[in-house]
Amino acid sequence: MKKIIFILALLLPVAVSAQEATETENTVFVNGQKIVVKRTDNKIKVKVYEEVAQGDTIENAQVFEGVYLNGQSTEQRFTIAVPFVKKKNKYSFEPHAAGLYLGYSSLYGNRSFGDANNLSLNASRSWEIGINLFEGSLALTRDRHWAITTALGWGYTSYRLDSNSAFQEIDGVTVNVPAPDGATFDKSRLRYNFLRLPIAIEWQQRVNGHGPIFLSAGAEVEWRYGIKSKAKVNGDSKTIDSGLNARPLGINLLVQGGFSNIGAYARYATSSMFEKNKGPELYPFSFGIFWYW
Repeated sequence: MKKIIFILALLLPVAVSAQEATETENTVFVNGQKIVVKRTDNKIKVKVYEEVAQGDTIENAQVFEGVYLNGQSTEQRFTIAVPFVKKKNKYSFEPHAAGLYLGYSSLYGNRSFGDANNLSLNASRSWEIGINLFEGSLALTRDRHWAITTALGWGYTSYRLDSNSAFQEIDGVTVNVPAPDGATFDKSRLRYNFLRLPIAIEWQQRVNGHGPIFLSAGAEVEWRYGIKSKAKVNGDSKTIDSGLNARPLGINLLVQGGFSNIGAYARYATSSMFEKNKGPELYPFSFGIFWYW
């Protein structure tokens, strides 16, 4: 970031000397980075590109964009998070969005944390696992304490039923049915894959140059797919049903907090897992630990 500011300082006089033009653009290369400074009237836009190898070719990938208008600045960073690689600038805003998380999952009825419509879940064996590989941030304050963060990730959720029953669609309605006579449902579960896109406001503060401590809250779009009811029937694995009138799209409320690259999270769905009048009213909820990259 210091190199960007230094290069910007060198290029500003060039841009000012050409202020009568409607637009000027200057490009420099520093340590393999391409820096483009574009001036339009009283706005200055700075873009930074890094060389990224794609097979036998080398492409320029945008990693930074800053807009300076009337002495105010806004920044956007575009990153692909890589495990085991430390972030380079510890004094810039480091979004807590990309990483690996693991937690417990549950289903609650009537938007409360009480009985889930007489559904018996095995809480210790209901879980989710997810990974976010892409993240981005937009600083809201010049001291880098506040920012809007986002990510894109994939994962898997499994709810384990603690009874001899399974989810099944009957006459267009999803119900939890007991095993037929002479059969036993072992390890019955409802499972699905998901894609999630969280957007949150994050606050962070370093402590004696370490950390940072961080808190974030926001909303999360979730796309569910591959929804299936599975069980072991008399010892043989079997798909009982699929689809099950489950809503493919949902909105979750998400909160996170922690220190440095370790944190905890909790999420709660704002709508029922199943379509209205086509299944039980059950709201997904999960909490767990997050390892950020």
